[in-house]
Amino acid sequence: MRQLQQTLIVKQEDVTRLNQEGTRLVADLSHAQKMLYDQQSATRHIEQKLDTLQETEQRCKRLEAQLNEKNAYIQELKIQMDNDSRQTTELSKQAHHLELELTVANTKLETQQAMTMELRAYMERQETMTAGRQ
Repeated sequence: MRQLQQTLIVKQEDVTRLNQEGTRLVADLSHAQKMLYDQQSATRHIEQKLDTLQETEQRCKRLEAQLNEKNAYIQELKIQMDNDSRQTTELSKQAHHLELELTVANTKLETQQAMTMELRAYMERQETMTAGRQ
């Protein structure tokens, strides 16, 4: 009986130890489950951030393409502006040249008109002198 009691005590100690081990394992499992849940939550959060970053990257690519298009358009406008500027400069030169030619022509006209008036006055004097001799 004593031997059975000692065996029972040993078995009870084993059961107690196993219960303690089971309790520790349950605590470890609970801790591991919490860590797993935290990791899954962190993973979902990271995946959401990744999705956001991918959307942002796509938006940036679209904006970069638009920027490149705008820059190309600006370059075209600069080239057109340079061409227009050269054309304006050339037209200004032509206008200045034409103004000079007009000034010369007006001066010639005024000179010719003055000469014509002098010639008429001379002819009128000649007619008057010719009429006075007759």
